[in-house]
Amino acid sequence: MRRTTKALAVLAVSGMALGAGAAAASADTVNSTVSGGSLTVSTAAPTLSAVTLNGTNTQTSTGTSGTWTITDARGTGANWTVSASATAFTSAAGTVETTARTIAATALTVTPGTVTPGAGSDAATISAPALAMSTTSQALISATGPAKGTYTLAPSFSLAIPANAYRSNYSGTVGSSALNPYTSTLTYTIG
Repeated sequence: MRRTTKALAVLAVSGMALGAGAAAASADTVNSTVSGGSLTVSTAAPTLSAVTLNGTNTQTSTGTSGTWTITDARGTGANWTVSASATAFTSAAGTVETTARTIAATALTVTPGTVTPGAGSDAATISAPALAMSTTSQALISATGPAKGTYTLAPSFSLAIPANAYRSNYSGTVGSSALNPYTSTLTYTIG
């Protein structure tokens, strides 16, 4: 009888050990859907320096814009390009000087400068050479390879004013009213 009791006790202890070791595992599945965002460019216009014509040489009006930001939150890693076009620079007609005066859009050169990736952004290959503007849209900044994240730059602008350019028109009485500056509209697209 002792042997039977001893054998039953060993089996009972073994069964408890097997039951504890074979406890059912628990598993959870965790998921999150990540949607792509937008591809955007935020620009800032420069203020160009004033120029006094000398009748001999091309004069240069220069300026640097505030910080531009390019954000690629699409999550695809696809290439992107910022394209730009400009209208001709025009000094609006005044009440006395009634003919608008122009300087060609091609006289403006935009130099994007260094494009800096933000924290956590891809170290993309970005091409951003100086570009003479045109009335037709053309590539200004191009990223190849994964270029996800945010990138900043502060472009510089240079307007070549020919020696034979007209001065700005006066808004009213010649010599005693404000000058209408030469202005151009720059249009930027990203895709």
